[in-house]
Amino acid sequence: MGAVSKYIRVNVPPDRAYELWRDPTAFPDFMPDVETVEDRGESWHWKVSGPLGKSVEWDSELAEDRPGERLAWKSVGGEVENSGAVRFDSRDDGDATDLEYALEYSPPGGKAGEIVAKMFDDPEDKVQRALEAFKELAERDARPRADSRTEVDADEAAPATAGGPPSPS
Repeated sequence: MGAVSKYIRVNVPPDRAYELWRDPTAFPDFMPDVETVEDRGESWHWKVSGPLGKSVEWDSELAEDRPGERLAWKSVGGEVENSGAVRFDSRDDGDATDLEYALEYSPPGGKAGEIVAKMFDDPEDKVQRALEAFKELAERDARPRADSRTEVDADEAAPATAGGPPSPS
């Protein structure tokens, strides 16, 4: 069985980090090997790309769900046995989250086992890159978009006259 554990600080409150992590259908946005995650009510169906264009699939369900604090899951069928947890620790008076991600996996035997073993090649690096992408996504979504404006000048704020828009100054 393989295992990996990584930490990262995300500059969003723990509730926001939890909310984003609680919806695994968004995982393809920050985990490049995840093709799809389908919500099936009490479980999720995962499809993950492996080497040589092969995909592996499995189902998982939550083992623990403490909003804003911790999520844990386990596989319940399919080609990859795995379990894991994410812990959300509040930092900076609640404005940031120290996120701990831990994963254990046991690839099946035979030819499928070889594919899965290659899929999890250098899991430390893959998990680190996924956490960095999660951090970028969470922090980007927590800030105003670059094209949003919070200030306008006095001419823009002036009401239009009956003859049309205000004239340029």
